[in-house]
Amino acid sequence: MTSDDLDFSADLTEDRAAVLLDAARRVDALSGHLGATGEADNEFGDLLRALNEDSVEFGSFPDVLPVPILDLPNADRTSAAWRAALEEGYTFWWIRLPILLFPRRGWGFTRLELRVDFNPDEPDPRRRPRAFDILPNRRFDTIVSAGGEFHVGVGADAKLAVKVPTIPLDAIGALAGVPLPLSAGGKAKAEVGASVDVALAPVRFRMTAARVDHTAEGLEKVFWRLDGAEFFAEDPPQLVIILQVPRDVESVRMRAVMRAYRRFTFFPAGLQAMIRELPSALRAFFTQGAPVGDTRSYDLSPVVRAS
Repeated sequence: MTSDDLDFSADLTEDRAAVLLDAARRVDALSGHLGATGEADNEFGDLLRALNEDSVEFGSFPDVLPVPILDLPNADRTSAAWRAALEEGYTFWWIRLPILLFPRRGWGFTRLELRVDFNPDEPDPRRRPRAFDILPNRRFDTIVSAGGEFHVGVGADAKLAVKVPTIPLDAIGALAGVPLPLSAGGKAKAEVGASVDVALAPVRFRMTAARVDHTAEGLEKVFWRLDGAEFFAEDPPQLVIILQVPRDVESVRMRAVMRAYRRFTFFPAGLQAMIRELPSALRAFFTQGAPVGDTRSYDLSPVVRAS
């Protein structure tokens, strides 16, 4: 994904609830016109009204932890992170951005798009923090697409590393806070079965997506597009960024934007036919996935500067 792909698939409508109610009334009328009777008359209209239950939100504040590259006893002194920390004075931070998904009951979202910008109002790019590494990441496609639970930590090169659990989850929970060996991590050099030194103890991570697209690491912004799974409240994807911060930067702010969609072809066939009879603006709203979203800004400075 390049900088040209940073746009969201669709813009949010100004009043989503009003659009859904308008469309539902029109679909009710079409149902009657097409000859449906009894309770079935309002079946598709009720389905559209129920989409007002949709909600997506960012959590109140991300998890933020220091990654002590220079203090690790087994630090990789050949890594880019070590050189950046020692010679250029960068600090590194683990950031997990929680998201809350509340789709209409029984009907999850099929696409999520998220954009995160760091110090977006800073005119000097040298003073903007950068995403040193991210998760979801295409280099873990096999694990992510398979679904289930795995563990994520930070290697001694400040790159994320993951491992599918091979011991009971209860036993892993008892080891919370204890560094564990991880496989398939950092620099893409760690092949399956190899281990890497750990900067942060691994935490449980669960996510499923048939396709993950994202911008390159090393930028002042991150854009993710997650496709192909149904995302529900009980199993939202988790977003992790290893942030590289210039040491002399006093203010670290993060702006996050999220949009969730449903693939139009997943709508019931009869409802698709009725939507195609609606005015163009309403038709476009649904064919673009009936998007719903959230925007949140965070000031990370008190945490980052306190270290």
